[in-house]
Order: sequence, then C-alpha cells, then structure tokens
Amino acid sequence: MQKMSLHEAMYTQRAIRNFTADPVSDEVVTTILDAAVRAPNGGNTQRWSFLVIRDRETKKRFGEWYLDAWTGLVADMNLQQTSAQPYRPSMLTQSMEDIPVLILACLDTPTPPHGPNSLTPGSSIYPAVQNIMLAARALGLGTVLTTLHTKFEDEVKALLGIPATVSTAALIPLGYPAQGERFGGGRRRPSAEVTFHERWGQSAPA
Repeated sequence: MQKMSLHEAMYTQRAIRNFTADPVSDEVVTTILDAAVRAPNGGNTQRWSFLVIRDRETKKRFGEWYLDAWTGLVADMNLQQTSAQPYRPSMLTQSMEDIPVLILACLDTPTPPHGPNSLTPGSSIYPAVQNIMLAARALGLGTVLTTLHTKFEDEVKALLGIPATVSTAALIPLGYPAQGERFGGGRRRPSAEVTFHERWGQSAPA
C-alpha cells in the first residue's frame, strides 16, 4: 500500500462528485473506517456509528432524496446549475446508485443534548468524517461530504432502521475518481487573509 504524507493528503484532498465503476473492496472500507474511529470526540464517548451502503436500490433512493434537496437549494440560491462546481449536476444528482459505496456517518445524541449550542455535537462526529476523507485520499479514492439527505431524516431512518436518538450527520460517497476528476488544485484564500491576532480584524504584528 503506497504511503502518503498527512500534509500531501490534506493539501491535495478535494471534493470528488463523479466516480468510476471500479469496486471498492471491503478491506479498503475497513481501513478507512479504522481511521475514522481514531478521531477525537467529546469525552471520548465514541457515540458514532458508520453505515456502509452498497445496495443499489438504497443508493438510488438516496439519490432521489439528494436530487430533491439539491434542486430546491439551487432554486433558493437563484443559481444557474453550471455557475459553480458544487452546484453542477453530477453522479450525486443523476446516478447515485452507480457510486460504489456510500458511508452514512451517524451520531447518537443524548437527551437532553450535551453542550451549550447546536454546533457542539458536530465536534464528536465531523473529525471522524474528515479522517474518512483523508484516509480515502491517501488510498487514491475520492469523497465528498454531503448533508442534503438530512432534509429527509425521518425517511432515511425509517428505510435503514436507524433509532430516533441517532442523527445522520453526513453522507460520504466513496469511489475512484472518474475521468476528468482530479485531486489538488482547490481554490483557497490564503490563511493570512482569514487569520486575526488577539482581536477580531487585527493583523499579525509587523
């Protein structure tokens, strides 16, 4: 297995939305999920679960939900479908059933929820999601973090038998990048433009 440095994985990772039909082995998925459970999480409670979906009909249903939510989002934002890469049609909107694997990252949420605000639970699942994406990148696989399925949270839970106390935090399509997709080159603002020192809006000392 070819090794890749952590920094190379981080610097070349980008959202991949179109995939080949090449199968992704159970061994590879297990390697990726072993990386997921190494992530930090609140109190080391490890309240995460990961549902691996390969069934074609289930993936097709997710595609229908995704398309519905995506169409509404594009309309609400008054976007042309080709105006920005994240909002262009892709396998996510047109043929999700052809994506080799979907990973549904879930979090068991206590009642009442812990933490001071609604963002807090994410700290116990999204580091694991990022580990999934970095591990996939290191193995030459593409991923993208999606959440549009949550518009149909109740339907998702009913279809998959997910308990009411469990939230579906992210759906992660996984596969080898299709022709025309590539790693690296994502446009990012320099860190200096988004970093303040000591007080909001204050630049680094000269």
